[in-house]
Amino acid sequence: MREKPREHGYYDYPVVKRPVWTWEVPVYFWLGGIGGGAFITSSLAQRFGSDEDARSLADGFYVAAAALLPCTPLLIMDLGRPDRFHHMLRVFKPVSPMNLGAWTLATFTPVALARAAALAADRGLLPKVAAILTDLVPRGLTELGGSVLGITLAGYTGVLLAATNIPLWAKSKLLGGLFTASALASGSAAVSLMAALRSAGDGPLHRLSKIESAASLAELALVAGYIGQSGRTARPLTAQRRALPFWLGAVGVGAVMPLLLHRVAAKRSGVRLRRLTTLASLGAIGGSLALRWTVFEAGKESANDQAASFELSS
Repeated sequence: MREKPREHGYYDYPVVKRPVWTWEVPVYFWLGGIGGGAFITSSLAQRFGSDEDARSLADGFYVAAAALLPCTPLLIMDLGRPDRFHHMLRVFKPVSPMNLGAWTLATFTPVALARAAALAADRGLLPKVAAILTDLVPRGLTELGGSVLGITLAGYTGVLLAATNIPLWAKSKLLGGLFTASALASGSAAVSLMAALRSAGDGPLHRLSKIESAASLAELALVAGYIGQSGRTARPLTAQRRALPFWLGAVGVGAVMPLLLHRVAAKRSGVRLRRLTTLASLGAIGGSLALRWTVFEAGKESANDQAASFELSS
C-alpha cells in the first residue's frame, strides 16, 4: 500500500528554507534571455538571410549589448559584494549552473559589445581610430561563439532554479527549455521591434515573424509540459495570487497574443504590418518578464508548501 504523503514538517516549520533572492534575479534572467535571443537572431540573419535581412535585422547586436550591460551589476547586487562574482571566476566548473552562468555572462558580454561596435563601425558611427580597431573583430567567429554563449545564457537560468530544492522549480526538468524558448521569442521580438521602428521592408518582418511564432509555440508547449510535470507543486503559480499575471501576462500577452497578431500580420504590408509587429513584439517582451517574475515569486511561495516538499523528496 502506497504511503500517504506527509502534510506537515517538524513542529510545522517549513521543510525547505525560503529563497532570499530579490528582484535583481528575475530582471537579470529577463535581460540575459533577451540579449541571448537577439544576438542569435541577428547572427542567423547575417549567415543565412538575404542581404536585406542582414541589413534590417542587424540591430539585434545593439539590443544584445544593451541588454547585457546591466546584467553583471544586477548579479553583483544580488550577491551583495563584487568579490563574490570574482571568486566564482577563479575556477571553472561547467557542471555547476551558477559557475557556468557566471563564466558565460563574463564571456558573452564583451563578445556582444565587440560585435555591436563592429556594426557601428560598418555604419560609420564610430571615429576613425575606433573603426580601425573593430576591423580586428572576426565577424563570423564572433557570431558563432556569441550564439553558443547566448543560448547557454538563455537556458542556464532555468537549469539553475531546477537544481535547487524549491518544489515549483525542481519538480519538472523542463524549466531550462522553457526559459530558452521564451528567450528566443523575446529576443527575436526585440529585433522585430527595432526593425519595425526603423521602417524595415516587409520581407524581413514577415520572415522574422515565422521565427517568433515558432518560438512562441515551443514556449506554449513547454509551459503545458512544465505545469503537467509539476503537478501540485505548480499551484502557487497557476491557482493562487500569481495565477493572473502568469496566465494573462506570461501566457496570454506573452505567447498567445503575438501568435494571433503575427497570423493577422501575414496578410498585411507597410504601416499596418509594422504596427502589428510592434504590438506583437511588445507583448512577447513583456510576457517574457512576466514569465520569469511569476515563476520566481511563486517558487519562493512554494517553499512554504510542506506537502509539496515531501512529494519532491519521495
